[in-house]
Amino acid sequence: MGALLAIDTADATAGVALLVDGQLVAEFVEVSAYRHSERLFALVDEALAGAGVERRELEAVAVTIGPGSFTGLRVGLATAKGIAFALGRPLAGVSTLEALARGAMPFPGLIVPLLDARKRQVYGAAYRGRDGAVAVHPAAWSPAELAGRARAAAAGGPVLALGSGLGPYRAVFEEALGEALSCAPPSRWHVTPGQVALLGEEALREGRAGVPATLAPLYLRRSEAEEARQPQGK
Repeated sequence: MGALLAIDTADATAGVALLVDGQLVAEFVEVSAYRHSERLFALVDEALAGAGVERRELEAVAVTIGPGSFTGLRVGLATAKGIAFALGRPLAGVSTLEALARGAMPFPGLIVPLLDARKRQVYGAAYRGRDGAVAVHPAAWSPAELAGRARAAAAGGPVLALGSGLGPYRAVFEEALGEALSCAPPSRWHVTPGQVALLGEEALREGRAGVPATLAPLYLRRSEAEEARQPQGK
């Protein structure tokens, strides 16, 4: 395929990448402290200009759809939808957790990406390190429950954990997994937009991309505003 633009704003970084004919030709990442809207369009323009690609030459767009920051996901998805809709191009949604796991492959065991979801929860899943197959489906978990499910899925094999959920809950995973656990350094806790681009290209090849209007965020948990509106007892 031709040029594919990838956008990631699911966590504390804002990132943009560009693939041309399957090759990563531009990648920009900024620690934005969730102020994604202030820099995102500038990053898109920088990526396109650096690669010598006009926006009209884009053939597809990919974006992380979650889980992650509710505000960040909305900003990224709105931007990606706007670009794809204006150009009449397909839009591919990419799981934040899958992008984190794919960035750590290959690994001879289980990869557990986890994001700090606050409220004593993590957004997490587990993937086989050799082929990316899902071993524990994405959900909002208590750290202990995710650690237990990872231990069961690993069946004694090695486990690699990575992501912002390791900051507050590393001890929980160490207690559950013992010497089987390896923890990635903080420098590898964030999604790289280049990986989002590769997964977006894969989704396009497999027919899993669609029109912009149909793509929805994957929150895994209601926002605080939605919880506040929910009647007590429900």
